[in-house]
Amino acid sequence: MNTQKLSGILIRAFWAGILLLALWANLFILFSVRMYASHAQWFSLSYHEFELFMYGAMIFLKLSLLLFFLLPYLAIKWAEYSKKHSD
Repeated sequence: MNTQKLSGILIRAFWAGILLLALWANLFILFSVRMYASHAQWFSLSYHEFELFMYGAMIFLKLSLLLFFLLPYLAIKWAEYSKKHSD
């Protein structure tokens, strides 16, 4: 697989993850009480603990997207730029 295809896959996966994160955050903002009520049936969490878990999971997803998709994409683009300008 060449680097252009790989960089295209990485950036698409990054934006798909950002879309997922935005959807999750908006659903959490709009329906947090309902989400808590449905999860409280299964887990004995306070509302505060539920919020902390959700925010922590969103942060984990965001950092994972940056680490596993955006940084490799930028490294590939940087290497392509360096190769183009060194020849």
